[in-house]
Amino acid sequence: MTAPPGTPLHRRIHAYYAHSARRYGSYLDGAKHFGFHPEGRRINEAQARALLHDQVIARGRIGAGDRVLDAGCGTGYVACDIAAKTGAHIDGIDIVDFEIEKARARASRQGVADLTAFQVMDYSATRFPDARFDVVYTTETLSHASDLDRSLREFHRVLRPGGRLVLCEYSVAEEAAFTPREWDLFNRIAEGSAMVGLRRIRHDLFTGRLAAAGFAQAAEEDITANMLPSLQWLRRLALLPYYLVTWPLGRQFHNPNRSAAVVYCAMTEKGLIRYNIYTAVKPG
Repeated sequence: MTAPPGTPLHRRIHAYYAHSARRYGSYLDGAKHFGFHPEGRRINEAQARALLHDQVIARGRIGAGDRVLDAGCGTGYVACDIAAKTGAHIDGIDIVDFEIEKARARASRQGVADLTAFQVMDYSATRFPDARFDVVYTTETLSHASDLDRSLREFHRVLRPGGRLVLCEYSVAEEAAFTPREWDLFNRIAEGSAMVGLRRIRHDLFTGRLAAAGFAQAAEEDITANMLPSLQWLRRLALLPYYLVTWPLGRQFHNPNRSAAVVYCAMTEKGLIRYNIYTAVKPG
């Protein structure tokens, strides 16, 4: 995330994730991403999140011995599962210090401490040498990047020639597709959630940013239908307190998590927000 320590954006991101942990930590077990629900099959959220990790593994062709960067690793939920499944070595970085502490504890509990390393670092300006990694992936963290292009160039720099990029990220329709009220709601929630980069990830256009950063074979796969059950589940958790507490008090943006679960779910169902897997390769 493009947010040096001590900056206003860093403080906003830190506060956002602290609030998320308090509000939804017991439901999500520290996860900060949605799941992948196969068509025609009913599974729970933990199973769906594990299947999303499998999508990352498959598209990144992650295997034993690979060196992998989890950019915006949070509590290590994704990194620890992928390390356990593949035997790859994963470096997880995040700008939220208390998340890194949780990631290290998780790795120890799950028996993958020897395959993972977690540290506080800004993924738009890492301290890794050139061509360090075989794979770089993100799971819903680029929405918090204030400079998307700088972050993509850094991913390109630290990948070896032939290295793979996998990004599980939202995208947004052009402003003209929203009603004025929808656009206002979208922006106010994005601001309250410190998602300063979300407006720059546009439907069908983000692969152009990947190409401009030096990547080849850039592709976008819309998996909104597979993610939507996760978002609808989160909306059910948030719906009652959203209407009983938020609206009567006129504080609909006091709790950005609750607002996002309700409002962004409706926008996703309308196609204004999508969920995608972007893939690309560093030419070698």
